[in-house]
Amino acid sequence: MANTRQIEPILVWSPTGQVSAVYLGLINFFDYHFDNGGGTATYTLIGMQDNENGISTAVELYMANINIPSSIVETWGENDDVIFEYVSETLGLTIIQ
Repeated sequence: MANTRQIEPILVWSPTGQVSAVYLGLINFFDYHFDNGGGTATYTLIGMQDNENGISTAVELYMANINIPSSIVETWGENDDVIFEYVSETLGLTIIQ
């Protein structure tokens, strides 16, 4: 899965009841400015679900936007680690990989 990090599993609600989210994904960055401005990131919580053949596939469980403050945008470099760290800390998630 592109641009995801494994997280300690958390329970989230879905139409079928509570399910476990095991990945945090960053989908989109927009409205960001490197000149003392913040930005926005779209994130998703992803679970794994076995299909009828027993093959595990990724399932998007929840998607939302989060504001990224200018102090974080200013330190954003070659990779998205600083954004992942900010989003996971803000949401109370623990990245394990």
